[in-house]
Amino acid sequence: MPDALRVEHLGASGLRVRWPDGATLCFDPPEPVLDALVLTWSEQERTAGVRGGAAGDVAAHPDLLRWLRRDGTGLGSGEGTGDAIFGAFRLRAMPYTPIPWATPIEALRKTLSGLHSPRLAARRLKYTLRRPSDPPLIVEVEHAGIRVAHMGQAIHRFQRELPALQAHFQGADLVLAGADFDDEAAVGAGLAGFRGRTNVIVDTVGAIRRTLGLPTRSLRVSLATAPPGTRLLEIGEGVDIPVTPR
Repeated sequence: MPDALRVEHLGASGLRVRWPDGATLCFDPPEPVLDALVLTWSEQERTAGVRGGAAGDVAAHPDLLRWLRRDGTGLGSGEGTGDAIFGAFRLRAMPYTPIPWATPIEALRKTLSGLHSPRLAARRLKYTLRRPSDPPLIVEVEHAGIRVAHMGQAIHRFQRELPALQAHFQGADLVLAGADFDDEAAVGAGLAGFRGRTNVIVDTVGAIRRTLGLPTRSLRVSLATAPPGTRLLEIGEGVDIPVTPR
């Protein structure tokens, strides 16, 4: 499919997007890659590829670049939108408010998970205490007249900023969105306001939750509220998205 974007799920929160002309960009790879890459947050799984020695150029929040001791392109000042040229790509980044760490029920699940696997919980806590306080980022990428909006997990039922985000990132050729557990329906419904040509809901939390012994839910729950034609992307899968440069 020559005139298509190719999106591949690399595991954890990792994605690889390849444009029709072959230009390639990775997001949050869980293993080292050779491609240029964007880090959308400092969570353990999202930075694993860079910490493991990824050789490509890196774009990330300046606080995260400093913490990783990597030169790179800074994104998102923390006070609004940040635009940057990153090789062949134009990046537009905006911080967002993440979902709360846990609702009361989810807090109980996470507490029981920690009691069941104390060593794993201790390692994750050690990382959490060390990581920088950078905000998660929405990152829109433009190349060869094609726009891809990586929403991360910005769409959730607690997101008061959603109308502003929808207004700001209107009409991308492809909108990628992760769904937090218990927020599958909210993600589907929230996608409509972005008016993307194509929407893809991505499993960004399933592998991590299974590792921690936490429950998971099929992304198909999101389709009941999502715009018609929305597609799903599970770990290890890929999708081809037909596009026409503007």
